[in-house]
Amino acid sequence: MNQDAAQKLTQDRRLRSLVLALAIGFASHGSGVSAAVADELELAELSLDDLLRIEVVGATRYAQPLADTPASVTVIGADELRNQGYRNLGEALSTVPGVFTSSDQNYTYLGVRGFNRSGDYNSRVLLVTDGARRNDALFDQALIGNESPVEIDWIKRLEFVSGPSSAVYGGNALFGIINLVMLDGGDVNGTRVSVDAGSGQSRRVGVVAGQRMEGGGDWFLGFAAYGAEGKDRYYQEYDSGLSDGWARGLDGEHYRKVYGKLRLGNWRLLGSFATREKAMPGAPYGTVFGEPGSEILDRSSLIELSHDDTLSTGWRQHFSVFSGAYLYRGDYRYVGGVANRDEAVADWSGLNYRLNGTAGEDHRWMLGTEAQWNTTLKQRNFDRDPYTEVLNTNSPSSTFGVFVQDEWRFRPQWLLNLSLRHDKHSDYAAIVSPRLALIYQPDRDLTLRAAYMHSYRPPNAYERYYADGVLQKANTDLDPEWIRSVELAADVRLGRSGRAGVSIYRNDIYDMIAEQLDANDGMWAYANLPRVRVHGVEVDAEHSWSGGYVLRGSLAWQGSRLNEGGSLKNSPALLGKVVFSMPLDLRWKLSGQWLGMTSRQSKADRVSGHGVLNVVLSSAPFAGWGEWSVGIYNLTDQRYTDPASSAFVQDSIDQDRRQIRVRWQVAL
Repeated sequence: MNQDAAQKLTQDRRLRSLVLALAIGFASHGSGVSAAVADELELAELSLDDLLRIEVVGATRYAQPLADTPASVTVIGADELRNQGYRNLGEALSTVPGVFTSSDQNYTYLGVRGFNRSGDYNSRVLLVTDGARRNDALFDQALIGNESPVEIDWIKRLEFVSGPSSAVYGGNALFGIINLVMLDGGDVNGTRVSVDAGSGQSRRVGVVAGQRMEGGGDWFLGFAAYGAEGKDRYYQEYDSGLSDGWARGLDGEHYRKVYGKLRLGNWRLLGSFATREKAMPGAPYGTVFGEPGSEILDRSSLIELSHDDTLSTGWRQHFSVFSGAYLYRGDYRYVGGVANRDEAVADWSGLNYRLNGTAGEDHRWMLGTEAQWNTTLKQRNFDRDPYTEVLNTNSPSSTFGVFVQDEWRFRPQWLLNLSLRHDKHSDYAAIVSPRLALIYQPDRDLTLRAAYMHSYRPPNAYERYYADGVLQKANTDLDPEWIRSVELAADVRLGRSGRAGVSIYRNDIYDMIAEQLDANDGMWAYANLPRVRVHGVEVDAEHSWSGGYVLRGSLAWQGSRLNEGGSLKNSPALLGKVVFSMPLDLRWKLSGQWLGMTSRQSKADRVSGHGVLNVVLSSAPFAGWGEWSVGIYNLTDQRYTDPASSAFVQDSIDQDRRQIRVRWQVAL
């Protein structure tokens, strides 16, 4: 065993010991946290009955008590989202049990229950805001980093539904649902301005405004603009006679985002626009290293008009029409001054209708239908001067789905959830996705759940048709992938304001779509792989005390097995998390997170495990001076890396060391 391998093994053992010690500590104290489980109420003030009445939407697409959900749901509310200083969705999601993120300094990728494949682009997780689907139609990606169209300041509640959910959502809902309940005007009733400054010469300004109107109306508007020069980054792979390995001044990032909604009576209109530009310091796709000119642009927009009302029968109906657009533009510079442009353009529109209500005292039904027309799915690649076309393809498609759900309380202590969805993609045969969940609640303190789920994902246009003639070729013969999942879970309430839970699951993935290197021509292509099995156990706990002390934590073990042998890449065996918040005095509060994981397999090696500590010191409003917070991210200046995809020469990418952010917010 060489010295590097021995060092990694030692670090891994130390991290495992620390994670296990934390887990034992949680078990012995019966604690955990969720400063997040309430909209307007502090968890420290919630009784057990209040906790049981908390309602979530993401699991079934209608509001229901958390204890009745047919899947494991983690809820992060407004208080935690603000107090913990999360800078984007990815940072908030990384505190969810069994979830982790990785970054290549261009995008943030979400791993769920051991699965975070290279080239995935978050296409196996569905992002929803106020019921509106936010994955684009070409890459099917859920953007969660700074590139996301959503700002943390606009979110009232984040719900993460673990496990397959195609039975009610259709494609992309393979591993989870990110359901964001956005702020309404009545939650603001005024205007708030925030100004941030931090490491990497970063600066940000945000405005949140809203008002409840007479007659039942409501309006909300959120705006944010961000800029950063980034840091100089070192890459050992480029430290040669031609370069010293430093990419200097090539890490800049800028974005502008706006989100608004207007509610008049039963009608609601929402709109969203976001654009993000990012320089690429790591020279992906074979671009020249250390020179400016290689950068990417992401631009997305969505508009939706919806109507909700109650019929004379007492059933609720929802109808919406929507239209979305997405643009990706990559400008790549190659040796010899060659300037290449890569473009992806998507336009789509659709409608959905849902009807839900009770049938008798024991049944709650939901019926629904959805249709989406992807009118433009265009991909281009060309050298700019002289113009030389490499790729020019457009592959419109459409999807149509119908679904039914029955929530049946056939005994006072027993609840059965049956969901079934039929989807038809224009290019593939129809597929049926079922979900069966049985919930047993012997008393108000204990909930037991067993669930069987089936989900699918058709290959997207990028996986089927993209070919740049250099690194990647197309594969139009791809088949949809699908997953069969079984989960057993228990949740127990501890005292007035605590709970603990355990979940055991097994996922079998068939025809998994993944990048494969063709040894004949040295090019990558997406292909259907044999079965993959992922199984694991998640333990989590949370508690809050009077006086504002809040603690939650989780420990997740996950293992994978490929049909041809070996395990999944970028899949840590252990994840440990601690999230805490505590008052220092009547005005100041200290919050933070410790996030740890064991080593992961990269393309050619393993990256070491690590533990990162983030802390935030925040104040209550000062009279006339607003609120202040100081966040220190990676407090101990830990050096760690994430595995890189096939787009990079590097086997792994160094992540940010210690960073600081100062925020000032004032209500006008």
